Amino acid sequence: MKQKLLFLFLFPASYCYSQSAIQTLNSGSVIGTRASVSIGEIVIVPQNQNQSSSGIIGILATVNNNNLEVDHFDLTEKITVYPNPTVAKIFFDTKEAISNESVSVYNNAGQVVLSKKIDSEHSLDLTSLSSGTYLIQFANQKFKTFKIIKR
Repeated sequence: MKQKLLFLFLFPASYCYSQSAIQTLNSGSVIGTRASVSIGEIVIVPQNQNQSSSGIIGILATVNNNNLEVDHFDLTEKITVYPNPTVAKIFFDTKEAISNESVSVYNNAGQVVLSKKIDSEHSLDLTSLSSGTYLIQFANQKFKTFKIIKR
C-alpha cells in the first residue's frame, strides 16, 4: 500500500500548462516586429487597431537571442611570476615595462603584509614572511593577482 501511495505522489498522472501563446493574424500592416516584454508580463493585443478595448489578454513568454560577448579578450598573460612555490625571492617576467611599479603581498586574511616597489632585477624578496599562501597584486591593476606559496 505504501509503495502505491509513493508511486502516486512521485509520478502524478496529470499535468498543467503554466503559459500559453496565442497568435492572431488579420488583415492590416505590421507596425513593429520587436517588443521589450519580460517573461510573465500581461500583454493586451488589440484585434482591431481602431478599437483599443477589444483584444486578447495573455501572459507572454519571450526568449532573448542577443549575444552577450566581449569584442576582444586577450587570454595571454602579460606577466609570469616564478618560482612557485618559493623559499626566498620571486621573479617577474613581463611583456611590458614595470619599472617603478608597486606590488603588494596579502595574507589569507586579506591584510597587506608587504608592499614595495619592484627593483631593477624584477624580483621581490619574501624571506621576511612566514610559510604560507600569499596573494601578489600589482598597483596598476593591469596584471592579474597571483597566488604564491612560501615555504
